[in-house]
Amino acid sequence: MSGPPLGRNGMASLPAWAELEPAFPQIAATMRRYLAQISCVLRPGSVSGADLALRSFAAFLAEAAPGVTCLEQVTRRHIEDYKPWLAARPGQNKPALTTATIAHRLGTLRMFFVRIDEWGWAEAPPKVPMFPGDLPRQDHPLPKALDDGAAARLLRAAQADKRLLVRVTVEVLLRTGLRVSEYTSLRADAVVQIGAGPWLHVPVGKLREDRYLPLHPHLTALIDDYRTAHVDPSHPLLLPRENGRPWTGTPSPATSTRPARPPTCPISIPTSSATPWPPRRSTAA
Repeated sequence: MSGPPLGRNGMASLPAWAELEPAFPQIAATMRRYLAQISCVLRPGSVSGADLALRSFAAFLAEAAPGVTCLEQVTRRHIEDYKPWLAARPGQNKPALTTATIAHRLGTLRMFFVRIDEWGWAEAPPKVPMFPGDLPRQDHPLPKALDDGAAARLLRAAQADKRLLVRVTVEVLLRTGLRVSEYTSLRADAVVQIGAGPWLHVPVGKLREDRYLPLHPHLTALIDDYRTAHVDPSHPLLLPRENGRPWTGTPSPATSTRPARPPTCPISIPTSSATPWPPRRSTAA
């Protein structure tokens, strides 16, 4: 079995497990068993990343060490050969993978070996063949924030765009600091009235945070305008795509018209006794 060329991010063209199993039945079975275990405790995105990292290493073995038929035969030499092999993979719009991607792939593979050794799996190598020093060091520059002039230019460009969703997106992200994944996952009942003003409920996400953010009245009106013009009231998301494009996700069980519950973080909302609870629903929802 020869290693296939890798595509986008050096990963998209990796062989599927169905292709790997005939040549490496024991290795594939162990790796898939591991993925089933971590899927019980990690988020789907983390499991998907582990899946890619393991298939990448399996593809390397298929190309460079086809004689390895079980993980017990993996040695330090295989890891030392794998690192330059991985570094030579093409990246997205780049001739090679980024340092961050390489560090993630190697770190994920190392944790695989560490865990199956700790779990006492018979398939584990006699000793963990990877060390923290195998991961390339990364630069950690400070985040680049928009200055007032750049933010103003971005807002003007968004306001001049014919698509209302562009303006809503830019203003929501600039005014709230949401992550893109948090923004695209906002539920239809995310805007609530607390006291005299509107607040945005950001549900548990990547960092397992559940919080409320104050909304500027202008932004609330903008959300109302967009939903009135483009959104079916029964749609589970607050700001879905325009022009009736289908939503392909699965609504969360929490997607409902229930009143918001007090958040667990005491500093996220006003603590005055004048704050009504449950909050009144905004018309944006």
